[in-house]
Amino acid sequence: MEDKELLEKIIAKQNLIIPAMEKTGETKDIPEKLRHAMAAAEEWADVIEKKEGRDKEARRWPVKQLAEEAHEHIALFDHETRQQIQEYCELVARLPYDDDAPLGV
Repeated sequence: MEDKELLEKIIAKQNLIIPAMEKTGETKDIPEKLRHAMAAAEEWADVIEKKEGRDKEARRWPVKQLAEEAHEHIALFDHETRQQIQEYCELVARLPYDDDAPLGV
C-alpha cells in the first residue's frame, strides 16, 4: 500500500475514533496521557492534510502514541469504539517502524 493511501486511511479512522473518545470523556475519566495523544494526533493530521506545518517533516510518533494509549485504555469505550480502535491500531502498525524518520509524502 502506498504511504499516502495508508495515511489517508489512518486519518479517516482517527476522525471516527477521536470524537467517540471525546464523547466517552463526558461520562468517564479519560487519562491525561490519552488526551495528550489525541491532541497530538489531531495536530499530526492537520500537518499531513496540509492545513498547517510541513508534511515532509511530520513524524510517525503521534499516531503510534495514540494507538498505544487507546489500546491500553480500550476498556473505557463501548464495543463499536473498541472495534474502531482495533482497526486504527492495525493501520498504524503498517507504518514503517522508525519514529524519527519524516514521512515525506
